[in-house]
Amino acid sequence: MKEFIISLLKPFAQLCYKFATAISVQTALVIYILVLAALAVWVLSLKKERGGKADHGKVLFLHDLRFWAVLILSLQAVIYIIFR
Repeated sequence: MKEFIISLLKPFAQLCYKFATAISVQTALVIYILVLAALAVWVLSLKKERGGKADHGKVLFLHDLRFWAVLILSLQAVIYIIFR
């Protein structure tokens, strides 16, 4: 059974290995940043989500969960660029 599963997964694993070794580190960095940027744009296109309300029923932008999601995505990109 183990050999059967290995024989099924080996071509896919070889394809992934070839793809990973064919891409340079700089290209991988650009792809990673573009994926994070696309995800941030997608998050901003979602409807407003409120985590809570401020006093007197005012809703601050800090309570919008989209703000925090974009902030976290930005921090991930910055950390990756600094510590790559």
